[in-house]
Amino acid sequence: MKKLTLVITALFVIVAAQAQESFNQKFLEANTLIEENQYNVALPIWLDLQHQQPDNFNINYKVGLCYMHSTNDKAKALQYLVKAVQNTTNNYDPFSSSEKKSPVESYFYLARAYHIHYEFDNAMLNYNTFKEKISKKHYLFNEVDHHIDQCKYAKLAVENPVNIKVTNLGSVINSVSGDYSPVLSVDESTIYFTSRRVRKDSSNYYIKDINDGEHYEDIYVAHNYDGVWHEPELLGINTEGHEATVNVSVDGQTLFIYKDDDGDGNIYISKLEGDEWSTPFKLGSDINETSRETHAHISPDGNTLYFVSDRKGGLGGQDIYMCKKLPNGDWAKAQNIGNVINTPYDEDGVFIHPDGKTMYFSSKGHTSIGGYDIFFSVMDDAGNWSKPENIGYPVNSTDDDVFFVTSADGKRGYYSSFKEDGYGEKDIYQISLEDASAKPVTLLTGHIKVLGEPELPSNAQVVVTDNETGDLIGIYKPRKKDGKFSIILNPGYDYHIVYSASTFSQEEDLYIPPISAYQEINRGIDLQDVVFGTPGDTLANVDPVNHQTDTTKTTDPKWNFNENSELEKLRAIIESLNAQIADLKEKLANAATSTSDNDRVKSLEAIIEDLKDQIADLKQSKVDQVNTNYTPSGDVLASYQEYFNYNVKKVSTSDPKYVDMLNKAIEKSKSGVVTIEIESSASQVPTKTFGSNSTLAYKRAEEAKTTILNSLKAKGVSADKIKVNTLKSNVNGPKYHGDYSNTGLYEKYQYVIIKIK
Repeated sequence: MKKLTLVITALFVIVAAQAQESFNQKFLEANTLIEENQYNVALPIWLDLQHQQPDNFNINYKVGLCYMHSTNDKAKALQYLVKAVQNTTNNYDPFSSSEKKSPVESYFYLARAYHIHYEFDNAMLNYNTFKEKISKKHYLFNEVDHHIDQCKYAKLAVENPVNIKVTNLGSVINSVSGDYSPVLSVDESTIYFTSRRVRKDSSNYYIKDINDGEHYEDIYVAHNYDGVWHEPELLGINTEGHEATVNVSVDGQTLFIYKDDDGDGNIYISKLEGDEWSTPFKLGSDINETSRETHAHISPDGNTLYFVSDRKGGLGGQDIYMCKKLPNGDWAKAQNIGNVINTPYDEDGVFIHPDGKTMYFSSKGHTSIGGYDIFFSVMDDAGNWSKPENIGYPVNSTDDDVFFVTSADGKRGYYSSFKEDGYGEKDIYQISLEDASAKPVTLLTGHIKVLGEPELPSNAQVVVTDNETGDLIGIYKPRKKDGKFSIILNPGYDYHIVYSASTFSQEEDLYIPPISAYQEINRGIDLQDVVFGTPGDTLANVDPVNHQTDTTKTTDPKWNFNENSELEKLRAIIESLNAQIADLKEKLANAATSTSDNDRVKSLEAIIEDLKDQIADLKQSKVDQVNTNYTPSGDVLASYQEYFNYNVKKVSTSDPKYVDMLNKAIEKSKSGVVTIEIESSASQVPTKTFGSNSTLAYKRAEEAKTTILNSLKAKGVSADKIKVNTLKSNVNGPKYHGDYSNTGLYEKYQYVIIKIK
């Protein structure tokens, strides 16, 4: 019996020794993983050891530490850290598997866990306890007061939440994997984002990052048609490594992406070439250094690049820097944007609003309520940034909130977050800022289409210049997929816009009023489609000099006009002739002139003058037809049209037709909202009084709006019963030839139309 007892005892000792050896091996392995910052890989091992020794304070600390370094599970750390602080020591040995006590740092991480759990008083209590137990030389000593301040800011923020509505973008965009870092086109019709999902063709099924066991990051794009998001597409620039979205330029032509580059994070850009993105290339050397550059965005005018770097010489951790574009297209030396924005703590996620003067960014400093918070700052006319303001709770949480982008009007934001009712590890959400005032920016949107062409020509573009200075504002490329274009224009300027595609072009002048004058426009002006050509007929094969086409065409574009493409065809011919004239003149300047060449130039110029006359006549005939046959369309309840003498803009409220329209509007207000649409026009006769014809046209529309609003209010119609839906102004009519007295020709284009719906 004694012998059996000895055998059993020996077996028990062996088993215990083997168990201890296994414990020691796992402890060493998990500890090593923590040293390598692979907390998510170490966590399952620590959980196994905690299950074996639930009262081991050190193991509970290790589990809590791993959870605190997780992406979405920080709240799970609380129960383990509550256990860990029950037995701490200042003589902690982190490498010993026989260490049963936890380090004094357990109080710090417990405070962080309470903080994230919105238990701010408990958090501050444990922060203070931790501070009392360490010396001023401790590496966390200087951080404690900052975290206590964050708790105080958080209590105030939670007591005064901002009014928001959060909407998941849905299962079409989000997957069971992580989907995050959304960036959107300025009109919110296209979204680029980062995802760690399995590709549709399963080509990355077996390819995973050894650090976390997840698929490598890929960049996807999805388009929104008629308010519905369509299935995301994998961009062709992805590799087997990590590619992550950073930002997209306002014109939608440049995509900023992040590559880890073996720990040396760098910013790359890719250019949109037709429907394809170019192979990404690294930004200039003064932007990407041996330090980590994690985020970047470019100003709407393309002349200033903002980026995030942890390079030496900063104000602390990661800072935001800026580079100015030089005349030769290169970037100047990088400059730290200063201590108004940057703090001793980390900044990240810089985003420049389309207005060009509002910066959104994330910071662990300022008035952060915990981790990274989203802030905004506004640049004044002198180029100085205002004191950053916290965007508020619950947009900001007690954990990290980064990579926030907003809509053009500033009333919606897009971000990624983990929520229990989401589709996966992290989803993309839209935030509606219910009480935010719309930013008074002007967003011009529209489509360019060429009938008879299988797809949008590669040379399609929108060119915007300043009418006053002649300066080029920008050249914008429409989306090849559907011809969609979006342009941000600054208020208070008179613009000349040229839409072109293939051999067609169309022009218009557009005055954008000062900011205070068009708050009701809200998100901007929605341009009508620019449609060129007629079905099955383009100018691709037209000889504009001889007015002949190939054998498959029977229409002479000079003399035979159809539908709405007439003016575009004439302008296209003129453009082609001008190009030929320029070519001939260049040849004549570099060689001996000949009578035939000179005669040909004169002949071409004569044809152009003839075509210009046709355009003037055509415009006049069409406006005559509009003015003669104008009748309210659709659901228009009543309308009033008035023609003006030169430089006149005042609407006659005593006109019986105006009074009749007003009475119908008053009657409508008794049962619903009165919707007002206003259209105005100025002729080509120059005006010194108003500076430009575009300004005069706009002033006429503004005068009409003020007049009808005052008339309705004077009759007791309340403001909530009135809605100004559109306010359009244009310059029309034939080119002015100095014949001011020809009022019969020009006054037809000097009018205002008020519609009541």
